[in-house]
Amino acid sequence: MKSFLHTFKPIRQLLTLMVVSLGLTACQKPISEEIPTESPNPTQNQNTTPDLNLICQKLKKEMLGITAQRTTFAIEQINQDIRLCLPLMPFQEQKELIGLADIMYRNFLSIDRSADQQKAFDLYAHDQSQFPTIQQSQIEKLHPRDQYLLRHKGQAYIDLVDINHQATYQRNPYYLARVFAPYFPEAEQAFMQELAEQNQQAQFEDPHFHLEAQEISRRAQYWENYLKKYPQSSFRLDAEYLYHFYSNLLFKGLKHDPVSHDFEGRVEITPDALAEIEQLANMKNSRLADQARLFLKFIELDSQQKSKLTSNQTDENPQVLIQLSRYLNLKTVDLENRRNCFKDAICYAS
Repeated sequence: MKSFLHTFKPIRQLLTLMVVSLGLTACQKPISEEIPTESPNPTQNQNTTPDLNLICQKLKKEMLGITAQRTTFAIEQINQDIRLCLPLMPFQEQKELIGLADIMYRNFLSIDRSADQQKAFDLYAHDQSQFPTIQQSQIEKLHPRDQYLLRHKGQAYIDLVDINHQATYQRNPYYLARVFAPYFPEAEQAFMQELAEQNQQAQFEDPHFHLEAQEISRRAQYWENYLKKYPQSSFRLDAEYLYHFYSNLLFKGLKHDPVSHDFEGRVEITPDALAEIEQLANMKNSRLADQARLFLKFIELDSQQKSKLTSNQTDENPQVLIQLSRYLNLKTVDLENRRNCFKDAICYAS
């Protein structure tokens, strides 16, 4: 009996512990109830959430307040505010904001250099294209603002570009395409995004134009199709100019890079231009294709047939180019004195 009680004692202790444990568990609240549900504090939310109306009211003043003493961080902050405010603006005000952005960047990138500082900057830009590293002593000769902008090149859409062998700072064409275009109507959005893409690289190095005939043809076709798709676009006149510009470039070329001198037979035509024109001629439902077919007919005309297309009046353009324009019904565009459509995502008046 004593042995039995001795054996039962541990079992009894174990049962006692289990009963106590179950009792404690029953008294506990569910875990989910132990996590407090904190109701949001309206005052706290108002303090931490930016007042969008206030930001947009101050935006234009902030943009005009940018000077050559401000930082790229300040520009990027304003660009973020522009993204917030554009969806709240009517279309006309959106376009006005582009003008303010132009002023903002122009003020930001302005530098009043001395003659020695300008010389040092030109030398730096030249050497940078030739050598991967520049000596610190040369950098120290630059205007302090040049030193800052060169350290932050690539930020806030700032580029250092070479235009006709002259270095200058420039806002990247992607700026308007990425900061503004997403909030514009579809027609204007498509215009800015395409033109920004076209103008990513400098195309002109007077008197030459650095584009293959295939790309010239593609651009002419793009602007023709754009005008068909968006006849009511606020950029319609600019799109028309670009269409006529690339059409003239395709069929005529530039003064120093002509498609042909005499336009007498296929052998007289630049091979890559001829290949593109022949390919265009096989297309349908395209004014550009119609002109391509007329071009192929024109180069087979003899001089007497071509002479009937012009009068004896003198003109700045060579006679054959006048004849070509009339035969193709090609709107003449001055390819040498171009409109300002080739460095940004929109065209400018000057």
